[in-house]
Amino acid sequence: MGVCISHEYSKPNAQQEEILQEFAKFTKTEERPPMAVEHQMYDYRLAYEEQEDELFAVVCCPHSIGFDRDKIALIDLDPTSETFCTILSEIRLTSNGDEPGRMNWAKSAESLTEMGKLVRKNIIVPCMNSGKIYVIGFDKNKFYIEKEIRSDELIRKDVSCPYAVRSLPLKGAPVHVSTLGDRFGNGKGDFVLIDRRTWEIRKRSEPTFSALGGDFSLQPRHNVLISSEWGHPRLLRDGFLPSELENVSESFGSRLHVWQISPPKLLQSINLDTYDGSLMIAVKFLHNTDCNHAFAISAIGSSVFHLHMNTLSREWQADKVAHVPLLKVENWTSDEMPALLTDMIISMDDRWLYVCGFLHGIVWRFDIQDPFRVTLHGKINLGGVFDSFPEVRIKSANAMEDRWWLPPEARSLPRGTKFRGGPALMQLSKDGSRLYVCNSFYKAWDAQFYPELISDGGQMVRVDIVENEMRLNEKFLVDMKDQPNGPFVIRDIKFLDGD
Repeated sequence: MGVCISHEYSKPNAQQEEILQEFAKFTKTEERPPMAVEHQMYDYRLAYEEQEDELFAVVCCPHSIGFDRDKIALIDLDPTSETFCTILSEIRLTSNGDEPGRMNWAKSAESLTEMGKLVRKNIIVPCMNSGKIYVIGFDKNKFYIEKEIRSDELIRKDVSCPYAVRSLPLKGAPVHVSTLGDRFGNGKGDFVLIDRRTWEIRKRSEPTFSALGGDFSLQPRHNVLISSEWGHPRLLRDGFLPSELENVSESFGSRLHVWQISPPKLLQSINLDTYDGSLMIAVKFLHNTDCNHAFAISAIGSSVFHLHMNTLSREWQADKVAHVPLLKVENWTSDEMPALLTDMIISMDDRWLYVCGFLHGIVWRFDIQDPFRVTLHGKINLGGVFDSFPEVRIKSANAMEDRWWLPPEARSLPRGTKFRGGPALMQLSKDGSRLYVCNSFYKAWDAQFYPELISDGGQMVRVDIVENEMRLNEKFLVDMKDQPNGPFVIRDIKFLDGD
């Protein structure tokens, strides 16, 4: 059950009034699309017509060791091109060790039909270690730094460790950037609002924050934002300690927070099981803007939650719909291994949910047509601890259990090259037939579980969805091992027309 926490705000200022007017226009009944059933499917034919937009991807490439600057790069995805799977252009950030988090475009489209019409010129890059936020300009396939928001600007607002970026498809709305800590690196869930006209941080009349910060997702039609909880940034930077994994309730967050977007107000906090909900790594709404449904995943708890709102009481509830059990193992750092879920992505028609397990080395595909009855519909192995460390074995005690979550036996190699590490972050094509996967999430975690990512660099591979089966495309591989001044890892993937 959720606990309602209300915070009253002063009269909206001029900027807030402008956004409220846009919300009022956006939520007028006569302007909403017809909805025969709640879970309206999108028309995939629109995606086929715009296929040329997926010929490139913007990726984030932190330096694996940190003695050189991180970079943002443009990758050629066109299989007919002579430069297929190579970097076409790149830009270095201004200092070493920035550690970019989840970057995103400064503009977003209201619907699939609007995606190809929107011109995106700026991508926002938050940096977890340095505390900086870069505004990167993009024009004619070239990058340039348009603005650098220094860490001391965030420190003055008592926030640090910016992580995720989201933008509203509304005129006058700012870019939202979630922050994980206060000025000292202790946990504090807050947001930085960046004006899209000036790239300045907007003043907030009465800031409201949660105990811990993390990922978040926006639903403008309902004027709702849901955020998750990670932990204290000063602890996350050191990786996972055995004592933290033994006392997850004290080390990591296990709540979801429901906010009103404008004017900003914390409406409700949902308490999850302290283990199953431990370290809520990601949250996403369905694409259908009329639906009040979302999904969230936990890293340590390795669980999938379905979030839904009671339309009468307006209260939100979280139901656990899937859980990846701990694997009993030998010759590893612990006797039990969590899947360590790190990312999820929902197909544009809101039918499929992809979830990746960083340690088990698996991407699972769930059918979410009925979000109350989620079912597994496929899985594929991509690296994982068992690939990187052959001496690590699953104990026979698991043999009598339901093995749906275990790594598939069939494996293939992209271009004959071993996939280092495990699946960490993903991106899915608009038509739902190509899933791009990279193998770095956060360098402290990379180094702890997969030292080879630090020494040899990161990779990006492609999984093709063919006749409802997941197959690794053996011709696609972006490998950062031999990059000049490298190696680099690959983290986060954005298409030029949004995703």
